[in-house]
Amino acid sequence: MNIGGGAGAVLGTTSGISNLASSLAARLGGSAGSYFDQLRPASFRGVPFVSLGGEGGFGRRNELHEYPLRDTPWVEDLGRGTRRFRVFGFVVGDDVIAQRDMLIAACEKEGAGSLVHPTYGRRDVSLMDSRWIERWEKGRYFEFEFEFIEGGPRVFPATSVAGGSLVGNAASGLNIAAALNFARTALTAIAYGAAVLGSAVSTAVGWYTAAKNFVGDARNLFKLLTNLPGDFGRFAGSATVPTFSKFPSSSVDTSGATVESLTQAATLARANLDAASATLDAAARNLDASTIDDFTAAVQGVTSAMLAATPDPADSMRLLASLAAYDPSGATTASTIGTAMATMQSACSDLFRRATIASIAVAASNYEPTSSDDAARVRGQVLDLIDAEMTVSGDQGDDETYEALRSLRQAVVSDLNQRGASLPAMRTFVFATPLPSLTLANRIYRDASRADELVSQADPVHPAFFPTSFKALAT
Repeated sequence: MNIGGGAGAVLGTTSGISNLASSLAARLGGSAGSYFDQLRPASFRGVPFVSLGGEGGFGRRNELHEYPLRDTPWVEDLGRGTRRFRVFGFVVGDDVIAQRDMLIAACEKEGAGSLVHPTYGRRDVSLMDSRWIERWEKGRYFEFEFEFIEGGPRVFPATSVAGGSLVGNAASGLNIAAALNFARTALTAIAYGAAVLGSAVSTAVGWYTAAKNFVGDARNLFKLLTNLPGDFGRFAGSATVPTFSKFPSSSVDTSGATVESLTQAATLARANLDAASATLDAAARNLDASTIDDFTAAVQGVTSAMLAATPDPADSMRLLASLAAYDPSGATTASTIGTAMATMQSACSDLFRRATIASIAVAASNYEPTSSDDAARVRGQVLDLIDAEMTVSGDQGDDETYEALRSLRQAVVSDLNQRGASLPAMRTFVFATPLPSLTLANRIYRDASRADELVSQADPVHPAFFPTSFKALAT
């Protein structure tokens, strides 16, 4: 860009700039008191210069997602784009060399600086590039060219409280998005008749049958006993005695539970799951365009009932993860109706899996980690399921589900990171010879009363003879 020609009009006297402004205003139909009085004297880090003009870039940061066999892409908005300023200016006068040196020194200072732009005003910017031009025929005059970007303060990631409510809201959002994508796919397939409806029924029956079988898992039944008051020793564990708890994720029950009350609660929970399964069965058999909302609500009812039937959050995550792996095995053909049946089967499977993942996230928000390592382990397990489903939904073009999964992922990470940050980490301890738990608790924690806690964590053959290397809480 040739900026020398424009500069010649203002060389000579100090009043040249104001005269030029008045002349331009007259030609453009304005007045110097309107636009030109709003212009600010240009400077960088307090060093003034005359601005001749400039250019800039602005907009949004967009990521383009293109899918096979889909005509229109999806554009993901990642926030405002970086603002870039390119400024052309000059310094002039008998002391032009000193002015140039001051401007060069300002450009070479470390960090961001304050730019006063004639029209943008004051901005905190970082100088990306600059150069100056000296011409013999211009005399007391140096041209400058700057390239700035507008920056902000250095912000580090901070722990924020997510809590179960935020995870619950994100899980509800996933259920809504999954239902929307299911309806979009299933409504087309339903039009092919009873065979397609039968595919939905058989897929639903297989899924809720698996759910009922998982709830009858022996470990889940055994966990009921750990809610009884008392200490059953380090091998059986207890949810009400933290030092010997082999199930630390369970909530401590101080309500005086009995075998009868726990049996009644478990029986009621299984009855609720049976009722939810029956509701899903009926909704599947009556599935059409007018009842599709009933079907998706019934699916969520089954996962909620299963979550309620597993009182220990760790067990809930284990059983629900098994349910999320459910894969319908119904055979289909390559005919038009067979293809529609396969589409319905796949849509049902996606809906079931996403509802299950939402319940897993809720169970994770109820889980009480024992250490920061435990919180990271649970976070990794849940994120593996979410990430895999994000890949599936992205490949299928289910944008609503993808966005809901991303929100759920953020909520789970924030929740477990926040709760795990306040917990001690696990550490490997090494000793020369086997030592008893009382001695080790005194050496490690300066508190012999934590001996039972060490026994629970290290699980030695005998509390008097710990292995020479074991893992326990660092503090």
